[in-house]
Amino acid sequence: MVRPENDWRAALGEARVLVSGFGKWGGGLYDVTGGVPEALDDLPSSGLALGGGRLWRLLRSPGEQTSSCELLAYDARGVRSYLRLDAIRDPHDVVWFDGAPHVSASWDDAVWRVDPGADEPRMVWQGSPVPDAWHVNSLVVVDGALHVCAFGRGDRHKLWKTDAGRPTGFVHDLRAGRDVLTGLAHPHTPRRRGDRWFVCESTTGSLTELDTHGEVVRRAAVRRFTRGLTFVGRWALVGGNAHREHDDDRAEVVVVDLGSFAVVERIPMPCLEVYDIMVVPPAVVGGAAAGFGANAARAVEQHRSPDRPPDRRPAPPETGVRLVTERTAATLAAAGTPLDAVRARALAVRGTLPARLVAGEVTHVPVEVVNRSDAPLASVLPRPVKVGARWRRTRGDDAEFIPNPLVPLPRVLPPGMRTPLDVPLEVPPEPGTYEVRVALRQPGLGWLGVRLQGEVVVVAGDSVALGPEGGEQHDIADALGVGEQHDEPVHADAEPAGGR
Repeated sequence: MVRPENDWRAALGEARVLVSGFGKWGGGLYDVTGGVPEALDDLPSSGLALGGGRLWRLLRSPGEQTSSCELLAYDARGVRSYLRLDAIRDPHDVVWFDGAPHVSASWDDAVWRVDPGADEPRMVWQGSPVPDAWHVNSLVVVDGALHVCAFGRGDRHKLWKTDAGRPTGFVHDLRAGRDVLTGLAHPHTPRRRGDRWFVCESTTGSLTELDTHGEVVRRAAVRRFTRGLTFVGRWALVGGNAHREHDDDRAEVVVVDLGSFAVVERIPMPCLEVYDIMVVPPAVVGGAAAGFGANAARAVEQHRSPDRPPDRRPAPPETGVRLVTERTAATLAAAGTPLDAVRARALAVRGTLPARLVAGEVTHVPVEVVNRSDAPLASVLPRPVKVGARWRRTRGDDAEFIPNPLVPLPRVLPPGMRTPLDVPLEVPPEPGTYEVRVALRQPGLGWLGVRLQGEVVVVAGDSVALGPEGGEQHDIADALGVGEQHDEPVHADAEPAGGR
């Protein structure tokens, strides 16, 4: 097998490759960035799409007469929404277009628009009223126009099954109302790259390159039922399904060098069929892996419930629902155990304290919690990590600290990330100069990590102008932490914690 001069993984940079799969044994969502598939979950899936700040994912059930379409949306924290769309049967693909996800349905040979906030989807195009006469499948947006891919224009149910000898598949521009590609053999996953089209011709087991006039330029012999396609630099990653007559076969992700159009690598998959392949930012993979575990406390509760004695279980085992993968639940549960010195030193609170505040008032200070450790940070039982402020008069070394309320983290903070947080400040009733410390705290361990610290002048009166920059800020080590120099301000919610 010919090997590329530079591996496609190097061309990815920080990006990742997601693959959706299904089959009679099930499937899931997989990260193949490392060359060996890592299953994120076991929910069989078909189409994937990015749009509107979300990853959109169609779940796939066995059988074309599936009564309901299920569409999941993810952000960087996990599942953002679940939609059950009863009107859509046999959903295949999803794409973000014109401000909304659009779903193709092979049973209805139709395209449906899922408007945000709407209870039901809206059919925006239909090829044939005869069930699965055309086998509408993949969707793609090219030059601002939605295109649909289908096997042919039959007038009877699954007539396309008999046309293998005379390819009738096409790609249709819905805006222009015309075919842009024709004569294809059961096509899937059309993609436009520059002045070339690339299409998976499934029944011939090939990746086909065509010019803008629809003339075939080259074909790469994948030798599997091809479906799913993305590009990484000078390589194409193509899905190849298992041969159905071989019981011990599995699907593959096949890497094609676009220079030679030769197959240079085959990545075995654990599922039987691949539907979609997509290059995504790392945060998308993190959100997909978290899934329904965005609520850390509930995920940890799931993790602990099997270990309870029978008399402390509120429901019988046959009613149990497991929304979160055990790997995710166990990882989040570990965040509620005592932090060690290495992890504690990798945590910090950043921000700027006001120079002056009014005695007795209640306000807050916006900060950022930074997690440079190698594990998630979360406010989960039995030892939830929280953030709080302490006040101490600067006169005299024996002054005691006045504690303020502790506030939990608003979300799970993955390794290498930071998140904003408003920390309550209950200003002491007596005017004077105070040292204020804002830091992380864990029960049984105390204050930890690198804290935010500064002097604040507390004055009497109804109002006072704040200083333009606040007091001088110091990065001070608390308990197990070590001091660090000033960080640059980072204002995004899900940015890497290493600064810019």
